[in-house]
Amino acid sequence: MTEDRGQKTEGREGKTGDGRWKKTITKPHSRVVNTVVAAIVFFTLCTACSRGDDADKILAQIARGAERAEAHDIGGLLKLASEGVVAMPMNLDRNGIRPVLWRTFKYYGPLAVFYPRPEIEIIAAAGEASTRFPFLIVRKDHEIPGLDTLRDDPMAWLEAVGDKADLYNLQLEWIQKDDEWVVDRAFLERFSGRGFE
Repeated sequence: MTEDRGQKTEGREGKTGDGRWKKTITKPHSRVVNTVVAAIVFFTLCTACSRGDDADKILAQIARGAERAEAHDIGGLLKLASEGVVAMPMNLDRNGIRPVLWRTFKYYGPLAVFYPRPEIEIIAAAGEASTRFPFLIVRKDHEIPGLDTLRDDPMAWLEAVGDKADLYNLQLEWIQKDDEWVVDRAFLERFSGRGFE
């Protein structure tokens, strides 16, 4: 060990360009700082990748939900939910959700589900996420042309819908289970133009 301005440092040997061995001095605190910085960069990159992957998985689950609703597949929809799922504001558990879906599908008959790109907030460390988006259900014979082309522009999507159909806000709270995202809470409200009424 050698001294540099009263601070202990460690000696380390290394070969120079001319083949001679040279002792270099490395301060212990600088090694710690470098390690911490590298760990932060690595963690940030991994978290960004993880959030992107999680967002894609959640968007895929929402798309599956829309497809299963259009197919009147109640069992398939409930497979996208946790065992303890609750639907608000009626405070319905799985057993209560099933008849409500059945009545909805019976009322609409063949239907189409439309929604723009959802807002997604992910808390990866807790294995939780939240999505929020307006959506509408219309009978197949009453589709609104052009909505699919506006999926990435929520404001234009809302303007295109206008007063042509009953519009709702859907907020879904997600939990991660066995590397899959499932709905744990669903909040459905009539859309007021400002968010939830």
